[in-house]
Amino acid sequence: MVDYRIEKQEGALIWKIELKKFDKDMRILVDDGCVALAFADGTSVGEFRPGEKKLLNEGGRLSKLYKKAKCTFFVFNREKPASVKWGVGKTPVTYEDRKLGGIALSMSAYGHCDVILHDAAKLWQKMPPEYTADNRIEAAEIERFIQRELIAKVAPVLSRKLSEIGDYTRVQAAVSDLGKSIDREIPDLEAMGLHIDKTVIEGLEFTDESKEIIEKHRASKVAKIETDIVHERAEQVRSMAAAVSGNKEEE
Repeated sequence: MVDYRIEKQEGALIWKIELKKFDKDMRILVDDGCVALAFADGTSVGEFRPGEKKLLNEGGRLSKLYKKAKCTFFVFNREKPASVKWGVGKTPVTYEDRKLGGIALSMSAYGHCDVILHDAAKLWQKMPPEYTADNRIEAAEIERFIQRELIAKVAPVLSRKLSEIGDYTRVQAAVSDLGKSIDREIPDLEAMGLHIDKTVIEGLEFTDESKEIIEKHRASKVAKIETDIVHERAEQVRSMAAAVSGNKEEE
C-alpha cells in the first residue's frame, strides 16, 4: 500500500495536481486546512480531508479505470476565506425617491463581502485561463475575479431596495438592512462554487448632483415653513386687532 501526501502550497487558495499513473491501493493523505477533490477522467471519485487515510480506489470505484485513467486533484485551502472588496464603480446606483415626487437620485456605494469557497472544481472551470496556467490560483486572483462578478450583481439589488425605502432621509440609517438584503437577494454564486456569507457596506453617499437636488428640496421646504409661520403670525395679529377693535366699539 502506497501513501500519497497532498501538501499545502503557500500563498495558493486553489491548486491542481495531476497523477498520470497511480497505484490501485494508493491512500491519500491531506495536509491540515486543505480539502482535495479527486476526478478520474473528469468523473468525481472522492473527497479527501485532513486526518483521513482513504484509498483513492475506495469501494472499488476505479476498478475499471485505474490502469488507464488520469487522476486530477483540485485542492483548496480552507484556512484562507476570501474577503472581497466591491464597489459600483463609475456608474452610481439610481433609484426614484418618493419624498421628492419620484425624482431619480444617485448614490455611490462600496464595501466588502465574505465569500466562502465550497467547490474548487467549479470555480477552477470558471476562472480565466491566464489565472490557471500555472496550475495554482492565488487568493488575490480569486478576489479580482469575484469582484468583477459582484459589481454587476450588487447594483441592481441596491437600486431596488433603495426604491423600496423611497425616502432620502432614511437611507443612511438603513445601511445594515441594505447589506443583509444583498446577502439574501443577490443571485447566488453557487454555479461558480462560491457563496456570499456576509456583505458590509462601508460607504453609501449621494452624488454631487443628487446632493444639489436634496439641498434645493430642503431649502424650499424651509422657505415654505417660514412662509407658513409668517402667515400664521399675521393671522394672529389680525385676530388680536379685530378683538381689540370689537372691545372699543362695545365701550
